[in-house]
Amino acid sequence: MGIGKRIREAREMRGYTQKELADKLGVTSSSIANYENNVSHPKEPVLYSLLSVLGVDANFLFQDEMRDIYTESVSLDEMENIVKKYRRLDPYSQKIVRSLIDMELNRSSLSAAKTTSRENNDIIENCIYLQLSEQPASAGSGVYLGPEAFRSIKVVENQKTRRAAFCVRVSGDSMEPLYSDGDIVMVSRDSVQLGDIALVTLNGNGYIKRLGNGCLISENKKYNSIPCPEGAIVNGCVIGVLQPEWIIEM
Repeated sequence: MGIGKRIREAREMRGYTQKELADKLGVTSSSIANYENNVSHPKEPVLYSLLSVLGVDANFLFQDEMRDIYTESVSLDEMENIVKKYRRLDPYSQKIVRSLIDMELNRSSLSAAKTTSRENNDIIENCIYLQLSEQPASAGSGVYLGPEAFRSIKVVENQKTRRAAFCVRVSGDSMEPLYSDGDIVMVSRDSVQLGDIALVTLNGNGYIKRLGNGCLISENKKYNSIPCPEGAIVNGCVIGVLQPEWIIEM
């Protein structure tokens, strides 16, 4: 197996032609073609330059060669958009990411179990499972929102619940009249834009607020806006209240 396809993948992701890459490395275009077709391999000095120019590491380039040791391959897109970004997070943020991954894996497993049960006629039709945070998110001055506590609830499947990734209970009245204390709101992974209402984690506190320009805005005018620095984590877009009649099992 060789490293050729990984060189080609990284080159194409960077938008280089074989000639452009060759010029950056000080080799010929035919050399690049030979590398990518596993006809020959770059010598050590060229290899070091190759890693630098393509912005990848040896683990990425040689992962297919090491398949007996590493059974999971990683694409350059995964390396760029997941691994490298994860490594830049602080420990608290990494913990949140791991928790969200575990939560989504659990939700996927429940969904798969639901499908299997449906095939066996062991489940009521039109039901799905959602994850509900045991910790509230503030519609006031801020409530601690850690990554630990989620549990599964069974709800009626409809257009709203299908969009939801998880749910969280509201604490406080700063988002009234839209969301009141005690409401369970649904949060989706949809792209969040300026002006949307989102679940935001800031300094370990969870907020349900409207995203302003550098601030978090309350619907209830008796509350002032909260400054929102770049370190804030937008966990998802709030898409509505989970109606009590939609809840089958808590």
